[in-house]
Amino acid sequence: MIRLGFSTIACPSYDVDQVIALARATGLEGIEIRFLRGTVDIAGLDELSPGRIGETRARFEDAGLKVVVIGTSVRMNALDPAVRAQQLLAARTGAAIARGLGAPMMRVFGGPLPPSQDREATLDAIASGLGEVAELTANEGVESVLETHDDFSTSASVLDLYARGASDQLGVLWDTLHTHRHGESAAMSWSAIGPRVRHVHVKDSFKADRSGFDFALTGEGTVPVASFVDVLAAAGYDGFLHFEWEKGWHPEIANAEVAVPHFARAMAGLIR
Repeated sequence: MIRLGFSTIACPSYDVDQVIALARATGLEGIEIRFLRGTVDIAGLDELSPGRIGETRARFEDAGLKVVVIGTSVRMNALDPAVRAQQLLAARTGAAIARGLGAPMMRVFGGPLPPSQDREATLDAIASGLGEVAELTANEGVESVLETHDDFSTSASVLDLYARGASDQLGVLWDTLHTHRHGESAAMSWSAIGPRVRHVHVKDSFKADRSGFDFALTGEGTVPVASFVDVLAAAGYDGFLHFEWEKGWHPEIANAEVAVPHFARAMAGLIR
């Protein structure tokens, strides 16, 4: 059964209590932590410190909520060993937070391909690096999931990383907007990467193509959101579908108090 949730990128200034209140008010079950209290550097927050993270986990669980994903910025697209070591350290930190909150997954990126680096060498380095990250987090009981984003927005680009030797411990986070705007239907994407998909993002847009996208409230744009729900339901997908409303990067779009309840109502209708 498809379960619904949202990323805290929708409410970047919220604290834990406010996130819980929004989820309970909208009937959403899943929480994806990207921002808290105005920062993506969540490792520095007291409520996620080793001494208090258990208390924070209990607050979510007592409210009937599941922290599903920790949304890191970890990427392995640099060839510089020092930069790669920093990213591995960030992965360890993210995995520790995920483990502490009971989140089964940690989001990672392939990232853009730096134009100053050799393309083939960079792709090989991303494949091996994300594989290393995935093995590292798996040892902590956390699955790393690669988001379809940046230069890895198509199914083919994601599958190429596995062909280059990325570990099968690495799952996929299917950001449906990005595969859509690169010309893939829901059925096309699922047929290619479905067996590897562990988590799903959805957002709507008035204009979404390879050049970029904007933001529309769910069901009010041109993205065929219903088609993703149909494909997931037909496949028996038993995971979370999360609303990724990028208020944290785009302060001009509607507040979470508007966008998240709208999403909950629109998706409840589609899932029924």
